[in-house]
Amino acid sequence: MPLDAVALGAIANELNTSLEGGRIEKIHQPERDELLLIIKGKEGQKKLVLSASSSNARVHLTEDSKENPATPPMFCMLLRKHLIGGKIECVERLDFERVIDITVSCRNELGDITKRHLVCETMGRNSNIIFLDENRKIIDSVKHIDLTVSSLRNILPGLKYMMPPETGRLNPQTASSEEYAEVLKNAPEGKDAARAIVDGVSGISPLLAGECVFKACGNASLYVGELSEADILKIADELYEMFKASVENKFTPCVLYSADGKKAVDFAPFIITQYENGTRVVLAESMNKAACEFYFMRDMTARMNDRSSAITKVVTNNLKRAEKKLDILQKELKEAGNREQLKIYGDLITANIYKINKGDTKLIAQNFYDDGKDVEISLDRRFSPSQNATRYYSKYKKAKNTEIYATEQINLTVKEIEYLESVLYSITNAQTTQHLAEIRAELVASGYISPEKGKGKKDKNTQTGSPMEFEYNGYTIYVGRNNIQNDLLTLKMSRSNDLWLHTKNIAGSHTLVKYKGEEFPNDVIEVAASIAAFYSKGKNAPYTDVDYCPVSHVKKPNGAKAGMVIYEGYSTAHVRPDGDLANKLRKT
Repeated sequence: MPLDAVALGAIANELNTSLEGGRIEKIHQPERDELLLIIKGKEGQKKLVLSASSSNARVHLTEDSKENPATPPMFCMLLRKHLIGGKIECVERLDFERVIDITVSCRNELGDITKRHLVCETMGRNSNIIFLDENRKIIDSVKHIDLTVSSLRNILPGLKYMMPPETGRLNPQTASSEEYAEVLKNAPEGKDAARAIVDGVSGISPLLAGECVFKACGNASLYVGELSEADILKIADELYEMFKASVENKFTPCVLYSADGKKAVDFAPFIITQYENGTRVVLAESMNKAACEFYFMRDMTARMNDRSSAITKVVTNNLKRAEKKLDILQKELKEAGNREQLKIYGDLITANIYKINKGDTKLIAQNFYDDGKDVEISLDRRFSPSQNATRYYSKYKKAKNTEIYATEQINLTVKEIEYLESVLYSITNAQTTQHLAEIRAELVASGYISPEKGKGKKDKNTQTGSPMEFEYNGYTIYVGRNNIQNDLLTLKMSRSNDLWLHTKNIAGSHTLVKYKGEEFPNDVIEVAASIAAFYSKGKNAPYTDVDYCPVSHVKKPNGAKAGMVIYEGYSTAHVRPDGDLANKLRKT
């Protein structure tokens, strides 16, 4: 959700408590529109992020760090000059707007104690970070707003700072339940009720407006025209109680995750119930931690998407090329399969050479390979009879060589397709940028991606991560996340008596069950096979076949790509992929 005034108020209250009296030790500007303040206070060292990004504007404590530019921007240097060593007096939200004001006590050029203000406006594309003096005059800002950009409000050095222009919406700090009801009564009947609240009440996001509608009516998607008088009054009461809790600083911070728990989709200062089973709501210790978790997950997802899309494109293009090559080779092999007929034609021309005159275009001869049946053979009038026979023998030899070459290439291409499909599966299964870095390093080593300048084929900075670990009835089960980890698991972490599992004929992760000195129980094999099936391309199938055998039966051919092995003496389990079981048993 956009960081609305309600959530921002909760964050400001927490910041005021934890940062009051804190000393600003460092200031960084990792992005053009983002600051990171390192503050040492009564609760230890804290990192405060202020962002004026049009899509990610926010203020909150963070545990994340970004790489800083080699040369600090001018705005960063200006802040360092004035604020380093300064103490934070207070952090507050101004009025009921999406504006945070950080008041800092510091020394001016003469060494006198003075005050400076760092104002962060989190208002979408109008977001800004503004540095003010003790008289609230603008010293500088991340974004300069002149008359060419806005005729209502300018943000330029030397001008007096003014709050964003009033919108005519209700101020929740003073509004009554009856005034909230009037907002809905005066809205057009065809307007979404939650949107009508957002347009009529200051500082509330669509998420919280929809939650009030849901709590009152059981449906967050109602239109104004569908509301009865009683519904409007209920919604007004919900709004009043929510803003009352906000003013009294009574919050219940939470983060909303997708139903599978893999993606953070929102965060809020109050528990959100309108999505019912569509999301998982996880309570947070504070509003700052909720914001930090949400934005960290969103940033990580964005970084994962950026990096995975580039790798996926490389793999997909090579996979299409390999599939096209396989199709051509199979056609060539099929054509080469008729080569014996070419040899027969050569033999028949040689046997009947006395009947052929130069310039003939065909020969009708008895085929002594087929009970003497007549066969018509095409001749090239440009060549003599013996030359026509030689041409057929040459075509036969070429077809024979083509069959040998095509058969060999088909085997290699099929293995390449299997490998690339396994890499594609690994990309979809990657959970962190480290996992993607491992996959990229694997593709560099395999020659699909050129190494970065100054680095060899193997990037020494890319560390191999640890496979996933599961525990069932005292047995430890490991699952590789990608081909590099699959090799690590199968070739380095295993012993000959360990049990090795892999889905049959489809891409998937290598799975290993550690030996305990006794024969593996059937239920352990079934559980391990179910986990192996879940971490494969067959995870969505009702049932999947999983091969299993001792590690001693698994071999890696010389020159084989990462994750590619052969195995023998195996059995096959027909199991149901079980993600719930995998999540329940997973340790790391």
